[in-house]
Amino acid sequence: MEYGEAISSEALERAVAIARELLTAAPDAGPAAAEAVSRAYCVCVVGGEDAAEQRLSGVHRTLIESVAERTSAAVSSSARDELPFTGDEEPG
Repeated sequence: MEYGEAISSEALERAVAIARELLTAAPDAGPAAAEAVSRAYCVCVVGGEDAAEQRLSGVHRTLIESVAERTSAAVSSSARDELPFTGDEEPG
């Protein structure tokens, strides 16, 4: 697998789905996103880059931030969809 193939929209969506599941145990998207990235992405993306930079790599950090943002947005959207209709606004 080429390095670029490992960072795909499918892997990102898989990571968001994992993070959403993890959020049921802990409501903070950051740790859930970090765990989801480690589960959804190839070690060549996260582990290899971290080892090369001898710290949390820029690629790894960006993936975690992206998954956290998307997860928070998805959870917020779901919460809005579950709010009761009050009659004051047009239904969704």
